[in-house]
Amino acid sequence: MATIPGGAFNDFVFGTSGADFIASGDGDDFAFGGSGDDVIDGGAGFDTLNGGSGDDTIAGGDGDDMVIGGSGDDHLTGDAGADTLLGGSGDDDVSGGDGDDMLVGGAGDDHLAGDAGDDVILGGAGADTLLGGEGDDRLEGDAGDDVLLGGDGDDILKGGAGDDVLDGGDGDDVLFGGGGNDLFVFSGGGDVIMDFSDGDMLQISHSLEGLTLESVADVADYAIDLGDAGTLIDFGQGDSVLLSGVSYDEVSADPSKFITLV
Repeated sequence: MATIPGGAFNDFVFGTSGADFIASGDGDDFAFGGSGDDVIDGGAGFDTLNGGSGDDTIAGGDGDDMVIGGSGDDHLTGDAGADTLLGGSGDDDVSGGDGDDMLVGGAGDDHLAGDAGDDVILGGAGADTLLGGEGDDRLEGDAGDDVLLGGDGDDILKGGAGDDVLDGGDGDDVLFGGGGNDLFVFSGGGDVIMDFSDGDMLQISHSLEGLTLESVADVADYAIDLGDAGTLIDFGQGDSVLLSGVSYDEVSADPSKFITLV
């Protein structure tokens, strides 16, 4: 593996056709790994780091960085700062780190974790896993059967096409399933499901905090008719989920069509 150092200034660093280790150092740097399985460390500064082809490992370091995986199965980390991380093609593992980051998976089955900050996470094509982490995040699965986990904060989750799993986590979350048969997981807070439709299902725990639910009929007992606005299932203690536009009469008549307990 060739070792290619940068300096304390604003550097342009280019890798070889093999596997390189590039440490661009301080300054606002541009580094391109080229072909091969490269390791790139941006260090301090506002850096642009492009792995090129190959299975690359890239860390942005301090500063607001642009990190591009390129083709291959890449591991990208933003670290500190408000970073933009683009996985490209391949099955990528992308972590935002601290700061308000944008993560884009691209093609392939990607694992995207926003970590701390108010992040925007876009899965792209493929069966992706999106984790918002801390902060008020926006997650969009796009194509494929995706898993979206909002984590802490008041999050917006959009599944897109495919049969998706959407779990807002803690906080007051807004969920859009999109096309496909989607599973909405309610785990507390004040959530709103905007497009619940035939084939979708709401999953609720038997042991939601402060409650013991023995059957879906027990859940239906907490349902409130909001007319054209839909059906609100209000468990008290700040925990509720609104099925926007869903008929209360249908939910109360056959709750198993809408709700499952785990």
